[in-house]
Amino acid sequence: MGLSLQKKSGGSRGRSGRSSRETSRTPAESKSVETLGVSSRGVDSRKEVVDEVERIISEVLEELIDRLGVRGLFDADDLRDFVEGFVRSTVDEGKRISKDSIVRRFEFYKDNVYKYLAMKALRDRSLSGELAEFIIHRAPEIAGKAAPLLYSIVKSNTFALDTLRQLWNIYGRPTPLECPICNFKALRPDLTCMVCGSAPDEEDVKKVNSFLEELKYTIKGWHRSLVEEVIRAGYVYYDYNDREIKPPSMMKPGGVGAIITLNLREKMALREYLSKLTESTTS
Repeated sequence: MGLSLQKKSGGSRGRSGRSSRETSRTPAESKSVETLGVSSRGVDSRKEVVDEVERIISEVLEELIDRLGVRGLFDADDLRDFVEGFVRSTVDEGKRISKDSIVRRFEFYKDNVYKYLAMKALRDRSLSGELAEFIIHRAPEIAGKAAPLLYSIVKSNTFALDTLRQLWNIYGRPTPLECPICNFKALRPDLTCMVCGSAPDEEDVKKVNSFLEELKYTIKGWHRSLVEEVIRAGYVYYDYNDREIKPPSMMKPGGVGAIITLNLREKMALREYLSKLTESTTS
């Protein structure tokens, strides 16, 4: 059943036919009563309006829960504020409403509904595995930003975890270095992980990020004095802004990056490179 929100043009009643309550009704109350097509009978007519709007809201909520496929994860009350705000504002604007038209509108903008439900679930902080998966698959932007919270819940679910990693890279705060524990690009400059909270061993960090291979490739573009500097210093600087390995002297003031200590194998690789460089210049 539709509720006409357009003001009816029926004949005006005489002043003497109005109750004292009707004459004291606010303009907004009068508009709601008239545009909903309910005859002017004071308190009773206003109650009809309230009851009719509430009936439509309740029916919309029950149908939306099924149409959106979230029954069992959420109930009607989880959507009440979201739906009720829209319905009441529409009534106040004097527009026509019906259960079907409202359901269709929310279905059309279902991504916004999913985001609302995802944020509500995260605020409640009582996430089950099913709710976490719902957020990952139905509200990807929210999931990417909330990866540190969702990780521990879905870490045993390979598919959900792989999806969450991708969403972190798109919507989260990915860093250049991958964590060897959770495999998220989430290592801070101090080599602690923003997602799983671990503090992995530096050698494990190097391995998962193919550090030696990147180091060998990077130094090909350096002057030999910079390679010698790194060997003497015993470490390199991984610049998070430029996303590349740099010698200590090229660290930018106020920059963000990680200090990576060189092991014996890596120093030997640098010395071998210098040796080959020397041979090529003398031959």
